[in-house]
Amino acid sequence: MKILCAGISLISIAAVGLIFAVAMEIATGEPVYYLVMKVAAGFFGVGGPILGWGIASRASKKKT
Repeated sequence: MKILCAGISLISIAAVGLIFAVAMEIATGEPVYYLVMKVAAGFFGVGGPILGWGIASRASKKKT
């Protein structure tokens, strides 16, 4: 269950980071927020497999 929650929280952090980066990009017009977008993409890249791992481990526990 902890793995599932960790995956969901990483993906949620990434979504908030992307929304923040896009909003600041529109407001200021400066490309400095590309770094925030890259970090958020990294959270998606890590959070997705962790979420899948959590779902798979939860499903395997239900079978036994």
